[in-house]
Amino acid sequence: MKYIAQIWILTIITSPLVLALVLGIIINNSSLSEIFESYEFFILMFLVGSLFSIPAMVVFGLLQRSLKSSIPIWRRKLILSIYSFLSVWITFYIVDEGFITGWTDQTVWPLIYSLIIVIGVWIFRLPNTNRLAQ
Repeated sequence: MKYIAQIWILTIITSPLVLALVLGIIINNSSLSEIFESYEFFILMFLVGSLFSIPAMVVFGLLQRSLKSSIPIWRRKLILSIYSFLSVWITFYIVDEGFITGWTDQTVWPLIYSLIIVIGVWIFRLPNTNRLAQ
């Protein structure tokens, strides 16, 4: 459960920050102070991200628990990474297919969220699933 919580918290906190920086500085040429003055954006993205990610994280937890500890860690993390990447894109597609129907500024959103969650899968220590089954 700790592993799932670490990935979820990393994703819902870090992704809006990275997204704001990319959209603000690179795409809209905003200053850093302008970006961080719009704290409402961060609060809204944190709340929306938290809510919309719950179903995907429940499935992530079930998948993580079902992977046998006899499977090498790198392979389990690869499976979880593929699932995580796809779950982000599917969630964004369900919310608004405009995020992924063609390359636009909106495509940056699922790209950043999926990159952050996959990074989380790899940086946090995967628990031994044998202990969970006992």
